[in-house]
Amino acid sequence: MGYPLGVKESHDDSASGLGSTASSLGAADDAANLAYDEAQDRMALLPNYYRWIASHFRDHVRGTVLELGSGAGMVVQHYLDRAEHVVGVDVNAELLRRLEARHPGGRVRGVQVDLRGDWRELDGLAADVVIALDVLEHFEDDAAFVARAKAHLAPNGVLVLKVPAQSRLYGPMDEASGHFRRYDAEPLRALLARAGFETLALRPMNPVGAWAYRFKREKKTNFSKSISPAKLRVANALMPVLATLDHVPGLAGLSWIGVFRRSGA
Repeated sequence: MGYPLGVKESHDDSASGLGSTASSLGAADDAANLAYDEAQDRMALLPNYYRWIASHFRDHVRGTVLELGSGAGMVVQHYLDRAEHVVGVDVNAELLRRLEARHPGGRVRGVQVDLRGDWRELDGLAADVVIALDVLEHFEDDAAFVARAKAHLAPNGVLVLKVPAQSRLYGPMDEASGHFRRYDAEPLRALLARAGFETLALRPMNPVGAWAYRFKREKKTNFSKSISPAKLRVANALMPVLATLDHVPGLAGLSWIGVFRRSGA
């Protein structure tokens, strides 16, 4: 996810339902699971960040929601009041256990899926909203990913995407994080249009983070793993101020958040 002050962008970027980042994809073994369980423990210190993300799309949430790469549900809690049911998908069984434990009562359930596979675990599921936050950039064939997401959308359903912005910022840090690309607005719109989606909203998020990322992009590391809990708490306190800058015209963000409606049947 487009982190504040240039902190690495994703839920934690190694927990996007892939087993690990795309540069080292493999089975979701115990070591990989432990690695991003710990990452999500750190990211739990940023509740204002997840609220900020959800604020960009929560008005479009309704009915049954399928969140791809949900992790432990850091964002789910900020839109759940608008949904009837949420299906959270991740490869990490421990994070899915936490997701369901956080939301008892049956409205939220987890399904263990390796999104690099055939998604057979989701056969028969048609959601009103599909959400994929910091997931698309991990797939070399992003058009195939969008097509699969579309297959799980009801007619006129909505796809929500959060992706890293500004292709010119792509560098070693993106590579270390398993990103195949960063996105510019028009290519992203075109990708969704070719797949049969109408763009309802596409907005930049976190211009301060974009400015800071310029100084970090040459680092060959997933930067989120190096941020101390103390710094994360400071960043969390700054979130409400940082969020107001998303509404300033002309400022480029660290991420795009888009809402796209499936056209036709």
